[in-house]
Amino acid sequence: MDKATTRPVERAWDRYFLFDLGESAAIFDPVRLETVYLDAAETRAVREGDDGRIADTLSEYGFTPGNGEAVDLPGDVVNHLAHLGISGQPSHIAGYRIVVTDKCNMKCSYCFVDTNTGAPDLTEEDLRLGLDLLFEVNRGRPEVTYQWFGGEPTIRPDLMMAGDHYARELAEKFDVGSIQPTVVTNGAKINDDLIAHFKEFRYGVGVSIDGPPPTNSNERLLLSGKPADERIHRNIQRMLEAGIHVGANVTPTQWNVHELPDIVDYILSLGIKFLYVNTPIPAHGTWIAHGPDLARNLYQARMRALSRGGMLFSHLDRIYQALDSRRPRVFEHLQGCGGVNAALLPGGRISLLDLNWRDPRFIFTLDQIREDHSLLGRAAKDLHPFDGCKTCPALAICGGPSQNERLLRRTQIPTDDFCGFFNEGLALAVADNTALQ
Repeated sequence: MDKATTRPVERAWDRYFLFDLGESAAIFDPVRLETVYLDAAETRAVREGDDGRIADTLSEYGFTPGNGEAVDLPGDVVNHLAHLGISGQPSHIAGYRIVVTDKCNMKCSYCFVDTNTGAPDLTEEDLRLGLDLLFEVNRGRPEVTYQWFGGEPTIRPDLMMAGDHYARELAEKFDVGSIQPTVVTNGAKINDDLIAHFKEFRYGVGVSIDGPPPTNSNERLLLSGKPADERIHRNIQRMLEAGIHVGANVTPTQWNVHELPDIVDYILSLGIKFLYVNTPIPAHGTWIAHGPDLARNLYQARMRALSRGGMLFSHLDRIYQALDSRRPRVFEHLQGCGGVNAALLPGGRISLLDLNWRDPRFIFTLDQIREDHSLLGRAAKDLHPFDGCKTCPALAICGGPSQNERLLRRTQIPTDDFCGFFNEGLALAVADNTALQ
């Protein structure tokens, strides 16, 4: 990690970290995720080893001076997870990313999906059998969620419509309170029939937008090589006028990362109030945005959205949620209900990784999942795979790259950008008093 690009942080009392806040500082426990803010005199006492002046005060918050023994922070995190009853074993499949087709009408340079390969689309039989399993394992729950994905899923509106009607039947059969379909789309093929269907089923529609037309056209063009911004914007307005919940999915790249706050302004000007910023998908073996820069610009974009009545969601949320709840967030594959989102693939197969659909270690038939729920545990990663994890202040928030990222990058070792993002994001969150919330 390029230390020069992140905020200053130093070790304190062997097992803690001290974040420089100017004349003052914050002492941070990377295992319990507790933070105590120190004034200038207290900061000097910690730095100078004058433990008697500050130790009694900090001990009230669980911070104690080191005794010279070796510190094993990764081991301490694992023990803390066990104490909290947190494991990486999912309880069930909580939702699907339904991979309808690999056909797409656009070509985006960063896309991790191999599109237009000629592979067969999902069949209606595949879809019905997959939905059967999803509703079986979610019997009696208040809601079942699933997302249509591609390729470009709106190329197959027939499957989307058939699937939603069948899901509604299954919800009644299995005493599920409601269904929540969503779709990730480039927005170019939205028509009147789809708008009516989205409204009937109360869809969440995520339209991929990477910025104003000059920025968007750097990466997102039709197969003809032409931009489709005007058409997409018209379709967004039509959906908003119909009362459909529309959000924007933004992929940060080296071309737009410094524009994220302004991109927020642009997307809000379209009438969209909800934005989700993807991680810089490592489609080419590495992140496509500088990690510390991404953290800083996401922070500013988040503040910009909140100040204008919008909401921005991103990978930074893991940091805020961990500090706010004092609970580790190392198992990002787990949903709030303890389940995992899987990918429903053509051929009656399920991938336990919703972004990686090729590795046979994670792909099973529906019957295999029914017969052995322990297979779901393969979605969990091995924690702290890198020597640098041992001295990282974010080790209970990050835990190392996800299984998705490891497979997309073909290595379990995190990039400097990955580590820099979490370190800078943590420093930003500590500096804005998130730990006091």
